[in-house]
Amino acid sequence: MDLRWLHRAGRLLTLGALSLSAATAAHAQPAEPAEPAEPPEDAEPAEPIDPEQAITGIEEPGREPGDTARTIGSAVLYLPRTIIDLMFRGTVATASLIADKQLVPRYRELLGAPPGGDVMVFPTLFAETGSPFNIGLRAIADTKWVATYQRFGFGIPTDFVTESRVILKGNWLVPFIVSFEAYMEDENKLEYHGLGIAPDRDQRNQFRTNSPHRVGLYSERRVRGLGSLGMRLWPKLELFLSVSLARRQVEDTPDSGNEALSRVFAEDSVPGASHSPWIAYGEMAARFDSRKHLGKPTPGAVAEAYAGAAHSTEGVPVAFMRMGWRIGGFVPVYRQTNIFAPRLVVDGLVPINNLDVPFSELPRQPEYRGFDTRRDLVSIVGSLDYTWQLVPFMGLRLFMDAATVAPKVAELELNQLFNLRYALGLGIDLYSDNAQLAQLAIATGPEGVRMLFSLGTPERFGDRQHRD
Repeated sequence: MDLRWLHRAGRLLTLGALSLSAATAAHAQPAEPAEPAEPPEDAEPAEPIDPEQAITGIEEPGREPGDTARTIGSAVLYLPRTIIDLMFRGTVATASLIADKQLVPRYRELLGAPPGGDVMVFPTLFAETGSPFNIGLRAIADTKWVATYQRFGFGIPTDFVTESRVILKGNWLVPFIVSFEAYMEDENKLEYHGLGIAPDRDQRNQFRTNSPHRVGLYSERRVRGLGSLGMRLWPKLELFLSVSLARRQVEDTPDSGNEALSRVFAEDSVPGASHSPWIAYGEMAARFDSRKHLGKPTPGAVAEAYAGAAHSTEGVPVAFMRMGWRIGGFVPVYRQTNIFAPRLVVDGLVPINNLDVPFSELPRQPEYRGFDTRRDLVSIVGSLDYTWQLVPFMGLRLFMDAATVAPKVAELELNQLFNLRYALGLGIDLYSDNAQLAQLAIATGPEGVRMLFSLGTPERFGDRQHRD
């Protein structure tokens, strides 16, 4: 006889009984809590518990392998991490005062400025091959209608620069700014190679026959006062008018020996080396920029033109005119953040009445990312950049520059092409939407390898007077 059915029935009855007991217990009234038992009469009273010794949780958190190294590393990196964080915060916040696009505020930005204002202080750092290591501080106070700017920089061991600005912001028919500035700079061990694309073969340069050197070292003290008016005539078009009074005092670099400027070049053969008149200069510049952002890779186009006239106010007569233009395109490749950028920059100077022009006033080539050592009356720099965004605040850059100089545009001959200077390089950029925050670049060319590192807001903005 099969008794398995009886075994199954017993299991079902047992489960049903357990379920019924659980349901009954759930609906039953809770029992009255038992009263605590009275302690015996002869028991000693309990000592009060010290709150500081009471156990309220985990006494010591557990540690994993490597926690000690991470703690030490965090402590060591705390100061540089804090400095970099403050610098980036301050740089981003002050981009509206330093970057080209924000020099003349847009109408909506002008009206939307915070009434309380901001005060920011942050460090700067600049280093490049062949130049002193430079550290400094910037301080900016910004309110709705007035902004002030102060900069100090020290080029170790002896170079020094200081700059002060007061910027008045307003809107009458168009947004505008009025700026007043004072600037002073001491630089040592500057190099003068002479005039032309190949100075050692240019007949305008008179080298001393008893000197084996072809590069003269000099020091320069530059003092300048500047007043300017900037207007935003259209969201993408700015106009600048500026007047300055400046003086460049040139002398041999101390302890330069036979490499001193006066011992490399014949006496009185370098205009401006023995006299330093005050020079008044007025300029008008216009700038068109269709890019949405200035800091990070962005499609668009840039065009700029300027013209100005200068004359000395005392001493040796000096008079000349400046003029130039620059144009650039920013073309997206595959993505909007991958930008191919060809650019061309032309700067020129024309002496008035055939008067000598101090060599320190001649056009240089700051856009050339090789060694900027050539001067003449005409300067031409062409560049090709390809930049792509790695993350929202950092991009990688490949670039190529070609540069030449000449006495006149009509004298751009095969000599300039045969001696064309070029530089190929790679760089990493850190940026916000409207300003470059830091840059690390390396360029190589016939003159050697140049490395450049900068930390802080860009120096150049607005009219050409801020780019010399």
